[in-house]
Amino acid sequence: MSNIIRTIICIGWLLSTVVISRAQGWRGIVPLHSTRADVEALIGPPIQPKGRTYDLKNERVNVVYSDGSCDNSKIEWNVPSGTVIGITIYPQQTLLISDLRTDLNKFDKFIDPHNPDSVSYNNKEEGLGIGTRSNGEVVVIEYFPAAKDNQLRCPKFFPNQFSNNEMEYFKFDEYSTLSFTDEKARLDNFAVRLRREPKMKGYIVVHPGPGMLSAETQARTKRAKDYLVRARGVDAVRVVTIDGARREKFEVELYALPSSISPSTLNPSRNE
Repeated sequence: MSNIIRTIICIGWLLSTVVISRAQGWRGIVPLHSTRADVEALIGPPIQPKGRTYDLKNERVNVVYSDGSCDNSKIEWNVPSGTVIGITIYPQQTLLISDLRTDLNKFDKFIDPHNPDSVSYNNKEEGLGIGTRSNGEVVVIEYFPAAKDNQLRCPKFFPNQFSNNEMEYFKFDEYSTLSFTDEKARLDNFAVRLRREPKMKGYIVVHPGPGMLSAETQARTKRAKDYLVRARGVDAVRVVTIDGARREKFEVELYALPSSISPSTLNPSRNE
């Protein structure tokens, strides 16, 4: 089989997957209606045991799972433990928004005034968000609960404090050593999330690796916050930096939390 034929087959498979996933969640995985078991039966285990990040050939996938019902978990959605809450897709090959065959008239459009190359589309009714560059290249696709599922919200959600396990619900992304170019791409997606949820604060938790000096950790933390504030226009008071515990390797965690929450479980030692 020639390389051209293989390419055509791959593109056709990708486009059909995208169209189906829009109609039925992502590959049939629907927030509030699918479980971790459904996800892992479809695509296998996450990178880390019991983690939430999955690396596939054509995309990197982050899945947020519920930690239990309102009665025993204090989370936003009244669904059983292990239920999918949200899905974030980062394409690993070029994908244009026109390839999604989506009626953009049904979406709210936002052009970042601080970075006109960043354009996002949001449809709260369907529970779908798309982040693109100005040339139409898709950089992120988000699936979140559709408006028809609002009845599944907890009657009392967002208390003042959460346990360590419950904090996983609010984790937006996590990564280790990256080039600054790659890190900026992750922070771009984080900025889009904070814009979409203006009542939330962003937390950057930096965990130094073995032998990593405090000055180096602080420099990496400052660089990430400066990029969000100066390059992406996020209000400085909405970005909190935290010194995390030392780990076996350098790691950065990004959280998006409601402003009313006191993230005591993150053990902040320095806030900016």
